[in-house]
Amino acid sequence: MSKAPPDASGQPGDSVDSRLSIQSATTKKQTPESSSGVFFSPEQVSAFESAGLWRANALASAEGPVCPTGYEELDACLPGGGWNTAGLTELLTKTVGVGELRLLMPALSSLTSANPGWVMWIAPPFLPNAPALQQWQVAPSRMLVIHPRTPRDLAWATEQALTSDNCIAVLVWAHLLDRTKQRGGFQRLSRRLQLAASEHRCWAVAFRGFEQRQTPSAAVLRIALTVNEDQRDLELLKVRGGRPCTVRNFDAGVDFGLGALVRP
Repeated sequence: MSKAPPDASGQPGDSVDSRLSIQSATTKKQTPESSSGVFFSPEQVSAFESAGLWRANALASAEGPVCPTGYEELDACLPGGGWNTAGLTELLTKTVGVGELRLLMPALSSLTSANPGWVMWIAPPFLPNAPALQQWQVAPSRMLVIHPRTPRDLAWATEQALTSDNCIAVLVWAHLLDRTKQRGGFQRLSRRLQLAASEHRCWAVAFRGFEQRQTPSAAVLRIALTVNEDQRDLELLKVRGGRPCTVRNFDAGVDFGLGALVRP
């Protein structure tokens, strides 16, 4: 039997089989994290988790404050069990008024009840409907509406609202920016919005068109909302610290007698 080539010291090396046997015999005790063939001690695993790293087979803890969505199946898919209210969330729809605001109302009700500050609406296609907001226990007096004229104004107003420390949530309809030929468009802005939301602990929610689902974004969460007859499904396209999945008929059981949340 031929021997392995000499090692760096010039001495003949052991056979491959014998080296593997020695390595196996001297390897530290495996932890549950070693199933992939990479071995870590319990102390190393603890250090990784404290540094914010997460395992592919489990949801990570949220990076910031969390507010339950009000929809149990959706909460089960999100790190921490709810919206990351110090990050950027994107909601993508084929058209406006298909349930995207209904998705946010339980959280906005909780946030406005527990915290001072404004909820900023930037470039909404319709005006908020005060009676419907009251039905969701969201105070209309806490809403501010801005209609920027240009994409540049929209970007500036959104960043200013997030960094003002006077808002608990900023809702921005980014269609104006998505349609512009400005270099980078919303993709470039998303990095700044995510950073501002994280640093100032403010929830940023961007409404975008369904055609933007393949474009890169710095958002911590991206959800595509689709409507099939009377069923509304949520496709989680990107979940930082989690895994993409689909929530079917997310608002089943919600009282549809509630009024429309927007008006012309």
